[in-house]
Amino acid sequence: MIFTVDLFNEGTDIPSVETLLFVRPTESLTIFTQQLGRGLRLHPEKRHCTIIDLVGNYRNADLKMSLFDTTERPVKAHGFAAPIVPENFQIHLDVGVVNLLQELAAKKHPRKERLLSAYLEVKRDLGRVPTYLDLHLHGRENSREYRQEFASYVRFLHWADQLNDEEKEAFNKYEAWINEVEGTGMTKSCKMVLLLSMLKRGEEDWHKPITSQEAAPFFHRYMVEKEYRKKIDFSDKSSQALWEYNEAKMSRLIAEMPMSKWSGSSKGIVSFKNHVFSLNLEIDVANSSVLYRWTKDICLYRLHVYFERKNIESE
Repeated sequence: MIFTVDLFNEGTDIPSVETLLFVRPTESLTIFTQQLGRGLRLHPEKRHCTIIDLVGNYRNADLKMSLFDTTERPVKAHGFAAPIVPENFQIHLDVGVVNLLQELAAKKHPRKERLLSAYLEVKRDLGRVPTYLDLHLHGRENSREYRQEFASYVRFLHWADQLNDEEKEAFNKYEAWINEVEGTGMTKSCKMVLLLSMLKRGEEDWHKPITSQEAAPFFHRYMVEKEYRKKIDFSDKSSQALWEYNEAKMSRLIAEMPMSKWSGSSKGIVSFKNHVFSLNLEIDVANSSVLYRWTKDICLYRLHVYFERKNIESE
């Protein structure tokens, strides 16, 4: 047995090798072709080569089957493009594999596959599921495309089968809230700053109703502690008057924007009544931790991207 990491991908000729064991993701078709070739050498004592995939390379199985194709226009069989193979070459598929290839063929979408590949690259580099901000800072694709294509980063994770059972349950229950946080308009940062002030109360209390007076201290501190935030979102005439903290005036500002305006645009997902801002969600205890993490993830991402874009526009 020989175990290697990126050593024998190409140029190594051991014809008697009859089993290849893949224990690393291989998204590159070129690299996969080279690796596969280590086991496809002819040898008098070898009748076959067995390829074992332990790491999910099956996701691109239909693409990789094209390596065996000898035609430019493969004919369709079983609902997917079946390779036309050389003479004396046979491919036998059991029913389960045929169903998998049909499902993969139905899901194939160049943009989605490109975004998935970029995500997997970041995940591999970090050794964990990337946060939304990780994907923005380290991914090779524009992070905005995940919302454009999937409506939310969490929906992308669901599509990519990156959620566990607990997370899938939470996603199905609270997708409307996730989409609201992801998609609500932001002419200023105020909505996400308000949400961040709620999140600062912790995993158990973040979703509870909040008054503008309660939000005022954090809201003010967040806006004035960084010069670029003051310059971008807290420098008009009314905001400059609040550089020195005044709870009453700060509370009135928050009540008007973002609380009242967010309530008016959210189609009932949030509300602002009797000076209280509320999320109209019934959050199960079992889902609380996951929803808190996702909400915070989206909030931090949107704040970072907002100020990043505004800084670029001002230069």
